[in-house]
Amino acid sequence: MTSLALHGVRGGLGRSALLAALGHALQGVGERVLLIDLCPGNLLGLHFNLPLDTAEGWALAEREGRPFSDAVYEVFEGLCVLPFGALPGGMQHTAPDAKVWRTRQNELAEHFDWLLFDLPQLPAGSAGHNLETDVRVLVAEAEMASHLLLGRQPVDHYDLLLVNRYDPASRLQSDVLMVWRDLFRDRLPIQVVHRDEAFLEALACKAPLGHYAPQSLASRDVQSLAVRCLTRRQP
Repeated sequence: MTSLALHGVRGGLGRSALLAALGHALQGVGERVLLIDLCPGNLLGLHFNLPLDTAEGWALAEREGRPFSDAVYEVFEGLCVLPFGALPGGMQHTAPDAKVWRTRQNELAEHFDWLLFDLPQLPAGSAGHNLETDVRVLVAEAEMASHLLLGRQPVDHYDLLLVNRYDPASRLQSDVLMVWRDLFRDRLPIQVVHRDEAFLEALACKAPLGHYAPQSLASRDVQSLAVRCLTRRQP
């Protein structure tokens, strides 16, 4: 089993949509995939027609002393989602415990080939997530805010820089990407997912990108990303 997490240099980079699309792409080549939402916003399930106010999730199961597996939804054959869920009023969200999730990864290893984690965005200046995964992907956009924030990231801790919403017609984005390719040439591989309206349309239809628009440019980019991930698959 292989675990993977998307880390954003900032919020609003479309990580949940990317993770949903990647999970669907891996399932499409026969992998057994579990998507795990560690964000209190509970947004990941929206890409699979789960209501935003879905109460059932790992956080509620944890509070009630039930097995977290009670909250797993099978959304496609071989593709499951574990929402964060919604806690009753007055109950405070707690940060995911990295040690607990290491144990849970071991428990899930016999049931899934991939665990894909949607991580909460940390405040600026935080030391970073301590959740241990086999593959760590850093998500950015080819714009100046991401460029400046990348300068504060320990990029050697990541396996891939994923540039989302890339528009080759933008001179600025092309220049930023060229700078990154030169800057990270021997340190961090770069993968591009092009800007594509199909991402927004897919969410409006409450479906992952590859299910809604399998022939779209961004879907082909995500399929390429899935192939790249398969080269990192753990035995």
